[in-house]
Amino acid sequence: MFFWLRAGEAFPGAVHVGFVADSKAMSTAAHAAALAAGAREIHPPGPQRHYDPRYYAAQVLDADGYSLEFVYKSCSTGADK
Repeated sequence: MFFWLRAGEAFPGAVHVGFVADSKAMSTAAHAAALAAGAREIHPPGPQRHYDPRYYAAQVLDADGYSLEFVYKSCSTGADK
């Protein structure tokens, strides 16, 4: 895996960072913490079936204009964590 950051001007829409959560609750909590820190909501926590039936995520835009996504992908399509 490779992750690179560099100094410079934020370019809106240029960066999308996905963070893997261990559960739906963790994804929801990360979203709430980001909003409390001043991020703006892109989409609330919930299923993102257009990606995959197991995909659960929330997404925010941080103060620098970067998209942050908190993703949980279950091992099954049933209810879990």
